[in-house]
Amino acid sequence: MIYDDMYMDAGLRLDTASRVGNVRIWVTNEYEHDGIGDERVFDRLTELVQYAGGGITGA
Repeated sequence: MIYDDMYMDAGLRLDTASRVGNVRIWVTNEYEHDGIGDERVFDRLTELVQYAGGGITGA
């Protein structure tokens, strides 16, 4: 499967992630390279953190 990104090679991204401990990847090319400014991306990342048992408690 190809994960397009106009700036980053998919192989290098996945290789880097595999070398870092305790990393979960979310791969999508729906937002291209500039997705962090999209509110849906932040919402999805927040969901992933909560699913993994992280986040702010007692708020």
